[in-house]
This record gives sequence, structure tokens and C-alpha cells, in this order.
Amino acid sequence: MRAEAAITLALLLACGAEDGTPSGAESPAPAAAVATAGPIPAELIGSTWPTRMADDATRAPYEGHAGWTALFTRRTDAALGAFSGGEDPAALARVHTTYAAFYQQAALLAANSTWGVYSHDHQAADPAEVTVLVAAAAGLRGDCDALKEALAVEAPAAVAAQAAAWKAASCPGVEIDPEPFPSDDAERAAGAAPPVGALPHYRFTEQTEDGREVAAADPTSLLLLARWHEKAARDLAPDAGPVIDQLLAPWRITPPSAPAQTQQMSDDWLFAGFLLAPSDAAFLSDVRRAEGPDAGTAAVSAWSERSPLAAAVAPALSDGKVDVDRVLDNAAAVRRQITAEMERVSGGEAGFHRPFADIAGLATLRAGMMVADAADQYRDAGILRLNTLERATGPLADPVFAISVAAWDAGNRNPLRGQELVHQLLPRFPALEAARYPLDAMHIRLSRNSVDRPPVH
Repeated sequence: MRAEAAITLALLLACGAEDGTPSGAESPAPAAAVATAGPIPAELIGSTWPTRMADDATRAPYEGHAGWTALFTRRTDAALGAFSGGEDPAALARVHTTYAAFYQQAALLAANSTWGVYSHDHQAADPAEVTVLVAAAAGLRGDCDALKEALAVEAPAAVAAQAAAWKAASCPGVEIDPEPFPSDDAERAAGAAPPVGALPHYRFTEQTEDGREVAAADPTSLLLLARWHEKAARDLAPDAGPVIDQLLAPWRITPPSAPAQTQQMSDDWLFAGFLLAPSDAAFLSDVRRAEGPDAGTAAVSAWSERSPLAAAVAPALSDGKVDVDRVLDNAAAVRRQITAEMERVSGGEAGFHRPFADIAGLATLRAGMMVADAADQYRDAGILRLNTLERATGPLADPVFAISVAAWDAGNRNPLRGQELVHQLLPRFPALEAARYPLDAMHIRLSRNSVDRPPVH
């Protein structure tokens, strides 16, 4: 039986729950420490949600509920609808937080693609108005100098409002207040997934004799949509601000300012996710904000006795660097370790053990990748990123991570994998269409510029 089918059956049938609405109580105390071999110390293994959820009573509130089934299978759109009844505001806030993270990375994808087309490969025939799109891309990428340079000339009337907004932007905080997308307030209630306005946002004309039309989308729209979902999450869970800060920290376009640290987090924020314990959120938040020669690795040292993921990555550090092979080995060891602990708690094997353990193993790879990114190990982080993507199938196929890979590829001026990922995600995230315009434009331009070579693959 495939892992996805196994967990779906477990969620729907295992305990015969009729309601399954979780209470939202704080995570229980860790289970008694045991001596299961693996990189996560015995005193931390019991704090992980897969180990705790191996207990039928702890797992029961999440079984048989369409919203939690949708979240586990990464159907964020279905989870949004399932939780929109208001019976579990924390769960709905988590879904909106996931959307906010997704559209932050989608905005980066659009910005990197726009930059790749109209700045890195600018051509005289490009419409005059694209200077404002370049400014938006520069602002989203945190390049204040390029933002100012792009707006050094007067913007054409068609984009004057957006240009004025970016001229007033503070750098590198990307604090902008342009004409909002979406504009229909009736579609902006909590539990909704609003659009980014009518697409394309602009229709420009090339500066050529035939005046070919160029359809374009403003990458700013996706950042504003991310902010809308973040506000919806905060409105639903006003006491969970520090939790939301930490969940969004790894995915924000620019490094976040220091969020309020918390290790208090209900299972509504953890179940089926890639944080194994509340302390993992604080750890990865610190990794994202790390600066200096020991960036990332210092966070591992600081959290290795408190965070399961920091403990899992710590043995893979050598001379202040991340060893890719050891991260891969540790991920496999974490998977075995979590499996053994779940069998101990359950009193034997169960169908949900494998997907739970797979999530824990993949979470280790993702954490290692983030530490390598912070340590400026570009190649090593890329290897871990692609290994993670390759394994991300079924209940491991996190849309936030997938769109982050597309954004990374676009930053490398490699549009093909990003186009495939966008194609897969569009049915669930229609607003992602705004990123498709510059991504497709970059692919076309790279193909046209290839001399004596086949189109870009």
C-alpha cells in the first residue's frame, strides 16, 4: 500500500472518530526517554510529534477529519475549505500561514524570473514600462541600489502608480503600499483564497516596428497576497503571533527581524508538518536570521540540546561546514530512529508509521539544506535541495518547498523545472499564474538567445 493511502485510511478509519476536532491544547510532555540509537538524543525523541502521535489517544483528535487529512496529503486548498467553518481557528490560521509562506516564495519566483528577463538580459526592444517591473524585482530581491537605478528615469503613465509606490519603498524592508491586489474585499474573508487581480496586469508594446504586445504580471501582487494570508492567520489566532513569525521565518524573501521566541506550540501547528517539535521552529528561525562567518552552524550549536532537528544536523557539521553525505546518512538514521520509537509507543507496527518516519527524515534533509544555505555553501545546499525535492512525493510533497525550488531555479536562470512545478501547482494555487508570465518569458528569451544550440532544456 502506498504511504499516502496508508495514512489516509489511518486518519479516516483507525479510531472511528466521528468529529475529530482537536482541542488545540498545548503539546503534551515528552514521552519517557528511551535508548533508541540515532542522532536525536533519547531525551528529545519523545518530544517529536510522530513519536507522540503513535499513541492512539494523542492521535485520535486528528483522525477522521477532512481538514487534517487534506493537510497531511498537502492539499492546502482542500484544507482551507475543510476548516473554514470556524470550529478550529488555530487549524485555519495554520493553513493561512502555509499560504503566506507559499506566496512569499512565489513572489521571489516572479521577481527572479522578471530580473532574468528584463535586467540580466535586457534588450533595446523591451517595452519602456518594464523598468518598473525590474524595480519591483530588485526590491523583492533586496537589491536597493538596483531598485533606485531602475526608477532613476520617469516611469511611463501605464505604471506610474506602481513606480510611485516603489520610489517610496524602504530598502531592504520591502515596505510598499501600491494599488492593492486583490481589490475585491468581498473575496477577502478568512477561509478564502483571493486572486491577484485580472491577469495579465499589463499589456505593453515592444519598441519595434511591428510593436508586438507583451503581457506582463507584477510580482508585487504575490507579495501582497502573502501578506493578506499572514494577516488572516494573525486575525484568527491573535495569541499565536510568535508561532506564526517562526513558521514564516524560513520562507520570507528577506531575513526576518528577531521574532519573539517561543517553544509553546499546540499540535494544531505541528501535526503532519516538517517541524518535529516546537523548538525546531525557533531553531530554523535562528538559522534563517544568522549572519557572519559561522552563520547557521552557530544556531545548530545553540539548539542541538533542545531541538530534534538541530540535534539531527549537528553530527553532520565539520570545521563549521555542512557535510552533505553525513546529512543524507543522518536523515536515514532519523527515519529508522523515529520508526523504532513509534513501534515502541504503539506496541508494534502500524500503517501510519512509514509516512510519519518519512516526514521526519525529509525534515532532517530540509534542515541541513537551510543550514548549508546560511553557511553560504551554495553547491552543498543545492545538492540537499534537489535530493529533498526528489524524495518529496505523496504526503512529502510540500507545495511551499516545491515553489521555493522553482524560485531558486529562476535565480539560476533555469526555467524548465520551475515551469513544471508551476504547472503542477497551478490547479491548487490559481494566483500562481502571476509568476508564470515572467517565468515563461525567461524561457522564451533564453531559447531565442541560444545560438547554434537546441532550445533550453
